[in-house]
Amino acid sequence: MRKLIAAEAAKTQWILIAFLIAVDLLVNMSLGISDLDMLQEYYAANWPHFLMVVYNFHTMFFFPLFSGILAALLCSYEHRSGGWNQLLVMPYSRTRMYAAKYIMLAMILAVIQLTFIGAAVVTGFLTGVEGNMDLGMVIISAFSGWISILPLAALQLWFSSRLSSFGIAFSLNVACVLPNIVLSGLHSLYGMWFPFVLPFYAMMPQGTPFAPRVDELSLYVWIGISLAAAFLLGSRSFQKKIIT
Repeated sequence: MRKLIAAEAAKTQWILIAFLIAVDLLVNMSLGISDLDMLQEYYAANWPHFLMVVYNFHTMFFFPLFSGILAALLCSYEHRSGGWNQLLVMPYSRTRMYAAKYIMLAMILAVIQLTFIGAAVVTGFLTGVEGNMDLGMVIISAFSGWISILPLAALQLWFSSRLSSFGIAFSLNVACVLPNIVLSGLHSLYGMWFPFVLPFYAMMPQGTPFAPRVDELSLYVWIGISLAAAFLLGSRSFQKKIIT
């Protein structure tokens, strides 16, 4: 498994990933700084409200969209010039090959999440956000956001292994991210069935104006069930993949 993960890392387009992370940080930190200053008459410039602003677009658009882009990129090498033929004749089980791709995707998403949270904390301190930061809350929200993206990542990897066109995969992800604008306003009992909105429910600080209504037990039970189902279905589909 270690060799398969190393092979996936060698094929990964790290420069593009760094660019995506930079865009995410630039947009969301800029929004956090500007909105906190402009909206002080509506709510206090404290840590929960600052994190609410920087988390908003990250959880609603960037993080789920990046998950789809990364899944498509991890399969793009094999979709070109008969790459699947070369991969599937290797002396490894297809289950391990598929798991290696998924582990690589989950690891990159963890890096994105850690970078984002680190940038949010540093930006908050540099801009003089009021009050004391609840480090435990920040760590829990970061971990929860990463856990909540895993079912969607499994689903996107499944589709990306089937779709040879990066453009189609990207367009589908953009189209699926847009409904988050509406679904994020629903109670988690109704919205959680749409996997693109799960990071929003998991990360947004409770008690803030934009906080969604969340039933944590049902949310995380569904995350676990949907992750297992999406990965098993994707792995089964991959095992049946025909070499042409």
